[in-house]
Amino acid sequence: MASTGKSTREVLLSIVDDIELIAKEMIENTIVQKPLKLSNEEHAQLTELLITKDNEFKSVLKRAAEQAKINLKMEALKAEVERQDQDIQQLQRQLKEAEQILATAIYQAKQKLQSIARANKRPVPSEELIKYAHRISASNAICAPLTWQQGDPRRPYPTDIEMRLGYLGRLSDLPLNGQMPGTHPGISSDLHRTGHPNHLYHKLINLPGIHQVKFICL
Repeated sequence: MASTGKSTREVLLSIVDDIELIAKEMIENTIVQKPLKLSNEEHAQLTELLITKDNEFKSVLKRAAEQAKINLKMEALKAEVERQDQDIQQLQRQLKEAEQILATAIYQAKQKLQSIARANKRPVPSEELIKYAHRISASNAICAPLTWQQGDPRRPYPTDIEMRLGYLGRLSDLPLNGQMPGTHPGISSDLHRTGHPNHLYHKLINLPGIHQVKFICL
């Protein structure tokens, strides 16, 4: 901005208008009749004024070039500010998500601590836990299907209905065909192995219609 409060563009246009008027006056002075021509002193003053305006024009042009460079820097800084603002907004979203995750983890940790505190107030002997585990393993399978994961709404072991609908539940309905009673081509003969009453072994088999089950046989 110029000292008069005008923009650089307005100052340049004003100087150009002044130079145009001075040049027009000097050109007209050369073509008019001699009695109407300006005196040498007046012509010299116009020349000095034209030189002054030319110097002002060059000075303002130099200032305009500097302002153009500053404007380029301002535009670059503005773009950088916008980029940083987007990064800050993204960081805010990530921090908000982290805050929610942390709040959930803290809540779950408090629940766990409360459960631990309640368990410490009412301890259960290890013998009782072992007995309870034996009771569970006696009535339920001890191996979940390979595709079962935590959160799966299905039970991690075959239900009584699923067992009855599978091959094991229909063994008694199958024809013998020269096979031993209770045997089936899809079942390994290891399931019918006999031996010492205390001999313990297990077999992991796949049977259509039921879950993959690890059988424990005595």
